[in-house]
Parts: sequence; structure tokens; C-alpha cells
Amino acid sequence: MSSSSSSDSMAVENAKFIGSAMAKTVTYYQNRLGETSCARSKLRKPLLRRNHEARHDCLIKDYFADDVIYAVKFQHRFRMRKSLFLRTVRNLEGRFLYFQWKMDARRKKGFSHIQKCTAAIRHLAYGMGANKWDEYFRMSERTVWECVYKFCKAICLVHGKRYLCKPTINDIHQLYTMHEGNHEFPRM
Repeated sequence: MSSSSSSDSMAVENAKFIGSAMAKTVTYYQNRLGETSCARSKLRKPLLRRNHEARHDCLIKDYFADDVIYAVKFQHRFRMRKSLFLRTVRNLEGRFLYFQWKMDARRKKGFSHIQKCTAAIRHLAYGMGANKWDEYFRMSERTVWECVYKFCKAICLVHGKRYLCKPTINDIHQLYTMHEGNHEFPRM
């Protein structure tokens, strides 16, 4: 009987300990929740008015309108012809929801498909940090990274079967002959 009564008293003590630990844990988290709600309101960053539509209009005026400012520099800055860029933008806009111009939760227009593709292509072309594009595009660093990721993923899905395949023996032979013709260094 003494072993059974000692095990019963042990179980009661364990239950009391677990109960007090649970009560302390609940109290601790209730206090933390109260602290975080007060602290969170102090830590909020001010809302940045990025004005997506005005930046879209500026981008169109600079590169895509009839009387563009940087007509000569388009191929240098984007590392491709304007027709290829516009065809790529149309393909992505038609196939992927992310590249369509939509309203956000506040009923304001978000970034356009041209802004997203321009940010991604110029980031890939120049290799600069994503936060460097905030001045011109008015995009946060996170948004630029998201544009680059979604752009690369979409390009692989759209053009992967045609352009991202292993070269055949015939392709390699054509590359060698073209290289010899351009550089006049045989067998290099």
C-alpha cells in the first residue's frame, strides 16, 4: 500500500507542477501578446506613396511611346531589341496572372506588366542589387526579387522546350563553323 500511496502522491505532485507550468506559460504568452500589440503599433513603418501609375507613365514616355526619349539607348539598356521585349511582355501577360495589371487590396493599381518585366530584365542585365531600382521603378527590394523570380520561372515554362534544350551534334557543328568564319581561328 505504501508504494501505491507514494505513487499516487507523486502523480498529484506532477499534476500540480504541470498545472502551474501551464498556468505560467499561458500568463507569459498573454503578457507577450499584450506587449507585441503595443510594440507593433510603434514599430510600423510609414506608408510609402510609390505612385505606381505615374512611374508606369514615365517608363512608357521614356522607352515605349511614339516620341520616346531614349529610342537609341533601348537596346543598350535592355540588352535586347524592343520588338523582342514587347513580344515577351505580351506572352507573359497573356499566360500568367502575376504579370497582369491588377488592383491591390486598397483599390489602387499595382505595378504594370511592363514595369515588372522591365525591372526583372534590367536587374538581370546589370546584375545590381534589387534596392538600386527603387529610384526609377519605385519598387521595393522584395518586389524586384519577386519579379525576377517569377519572370525567370515564366520564361522557362514558356520557352523552355524550344530554347533550353541540349544542343544536338548538328547544332554544335554549326556553332563551330560559324565561329571559324567570324574569328578565323580554325579548330578553336
